[in-house]
Amino acid sequence: MSQVLEEVLLANQTYAENFDKGQLAIPPARRFTILTCMDARLDPAKFAGLAEGDAHVIRNAGGREA
Repeated sequence: MSQVLEEVLLANQTYAENFDKGQLAIPPARRFTILTCMDARLDPAKFAGLAEGDAHVIRNAGGREA
C-alpha cells in the first residue's frame, strides 16, 4: 500500500472515530449550495467561510483551460 493511501485511510479512521456532527440536520443550515470546480487547490469551506453542515458543496469536473 502506498504511503499516501495509508495516510488517507488513517485520517479517515481518526475522523470517523471522532465524528461528532451527527446531530446536524441533513438539509444545510444556511440553506445554501456551492457549485465549484474540482481543482484541488480550492477549499470551498475556506473561501466561503463555511463550517460543517452549512452548505451542500458540489464539485464539477467540467472546466477547461483556454
